[in-house]
Amino acid sequence: MELMSNSLKIPMPGAAPTDLASRSRRLGWSARADAGRARSFVALRGRMLASPSLAGALHFMQVTNRPWEPHELRAWLDNHVIAPGWMRPPRAVREPGAETVALGELDERPEAVAVLTGRARRRVGSALLDFVAPDPEGKFLRAALYSARVRWAAVGDRSGWLPAPRESDFLSDVVLSLFAAAILSGPDIYQRHMTVCSHCGRVAFAQEARPSTAACPRCDGEVRWRVPLAGAGRRRGGGGTGEERA
Repeated sequence: MELMSNSLKIPMPGAAPTDLASRSRRLGWSARADAGRARSFVALRGRMLASPSLAGALHFMQVTNRPWEPHELRAWLDNHVIAPGWMRPPRAVREPGAETVALGELDERPEAVAVLTGRARRRVGSALLDFVAPDPEGKFLRAALYSARVRWAAVGDRSGWLPAPRESDFLSDVVLSLFAAAILSGPDIYQRHMTVCSHCGRVAFAQEARPSTAACPRCDGEVRWRVPLAGAGRRRGGGGTGEERA
């Protein structure tokens, strides 16, 4: 770029604009670009959370950070699995390593419900950690497809994956079917933006593909994502991640 001197109008090759107005314009363009990306991410996140399957899956993972009460499990099943038509009411709730609890006996067995939902949450978290790993195996997505816990549906000009869990499925597999339907409908979005805490299982979505820190805001655990920071280890501690809570 060539600039002209104010006095002699002689070309000055290689000169770079250093005046305050030029710097302000550059900063303004950068700020507008950042604001545009932020608005796009907020809009994208809004569309993602509008998915009934993702909303149900996230609700399960966020609420069960503490022991779950029987009425919470029943409400989750009713609102996020049965009412949308993903599955008929199960006779009992099952999970590997936990006692099976009949649906009609949830209120009488709060301790068993707490153990069962805790185990389910850990199993779901483990599957999601594999999905966001730098070299994922993708086991839970393949399992959802091969076991037909998700199905492809087309209504008019719209099509996508829907959850299709069975009443006999483990609770964790029911939750994973909700995640699988959402992820299969837009895998690139989840690969770029989804983060998972390796300690508490918190699922969130980061605006940037490479968050600048790796500390979970809820438990200070290690946050993992698909693409690790280049040339830097995962760090713990304060600092913003550009992360939006799910």
